[in-house]
Amino acid sequence: MALRVTPAAERAIRDGHPWVFEGSIREQSRPGTPGDIAVVFDRKNRFLAAGLLDPDRAIRARMLVIGAPRTIDEAFLRARVSEALHRRQRLVSDPHTTGLRIVAGEGDGLSGIIVDRYDDTLVAKVYTRAWIPHLQGLLAALDGELAPRRVVLRSSRNVAADPNTPAELRDPTVRGDPLEPGEGIPFLEHGLHFEAHPVEGHKTGFYLDQRDNRHRVRDLARGLDVLNVFSYSGGFSVAAAAGGARRATSVDMAGPALAQARRHFQMNEAHPQVRGCAHDVVEGDAFQVLDAMGTAGETRDVVVIDPPSFAKEAKQAAGALKAYERLTELAMGVLVRGGLLVQASCSSRVETDDFVAAVHRAAARSGRRLAEVEVTGHAQDHPVGIPENQYLKAVFARAF
Repeated sequence: MALRVTPAAERAIRDGHPWVFEGSIREQSRPGTPGDIAVVFDRKNRFLAAGLLDPDRAIRARMLVIGAPRTIDEAFLRARVSEALHRRQRLVSDPHTTGLRIVAGEGDGLSGIIVDRYDDTLVAKVYTRAWIPHLQGLLAALDGELAPRRVVLRSSRNVAADPNTPAELRDPTVRGDPLEPGEGIPFLEHGLHFEAHPVEGHKTGFYLDQRDNRHRVRDLARGLDVLNVFSYSGGFSVAAAAGGARRATSVDMAGPALAQARRHFQMNEAHPQVRGCAHDVVEGDAFQVLDAMGTAGETRDVVVIDPPSFAKEAKQAAGALKAYERLTELAMGVLVRGGLLVQASCSSRVETDDFVAAVHRAAARSGRRLAEVEVTGHAQDHPVGIPENQYLKAVFARAF
């Protein structure tokens, strides 16, 4: 299928942006079906790019090849996976960390799909129906490069909700060794033991994107009392404990997530510092729990705030910033003078500078001054690729 696009879209593709939007297409040779190979020609009828068509979405095509023509087949996909592994060689070969992102969509030249590894299990998440006809080729490529014990296929919400998506892809599907209901997949992160739940859990079963920030907290937690808000399955709590924290409190609305946090502590009982850390859980709304703790005069040396995305669309960004500010204000009511605030945002619609400014602004309103330690972004195995994918940022700051 041949596409011709607007001059602005041509420039964007030449600059490496893989998305072709519906409104930028001037000519399309035929209607097409999801997964058809779409070839973009420039104004002089020269090859510009090729990728996968998604005729029913605003992102009409996702370019996989830009510049020189290449055949998009199993060999191509295996080459892309191999290149992605090479970029992560240090992580891939680290025996103390067996949970990492193998393919990060646009960051690895495979727009619309991600692949995470949990030890000998791979979890592939599909964000566009354009990938469905090419999944067998991708699975063969992954098998050739990594020989996994199993692969779990997951679909994004919009793909799963599409009535044209095959029934077997509307819910997580396991290829290879089966998983029992509720069964977790053990993996390591900096020598600590965790479980991913790729069928029932969030994202691909664990929040791998915060691995580096968890390790930073581990380095800073010795002898301190740590509060982990929006804790999910307790990753920051376990990391703090391994760093010598005296106490770690995990706060989340989901009882099953807190049960998994307790299990993660049990899995690391052989670690003397984890064993020596007092771990307690609080089930409830984070805003309410922080407010109640501040009112009761409870304090902590470290407060970690890692909420879900507050802005799925650009129009929600202002409301998200207000929510972040409210969380900062509440944290200031609990954090001791000189204590460490670790506050994260995973909202791509919120710019890093705006987020950092909001945190400082809210602290100032609470009569506190923040001294930044650092502002962090994406880890090595989560390359951004395009500005739209720059979602993760975290502020580490001392509160005075």
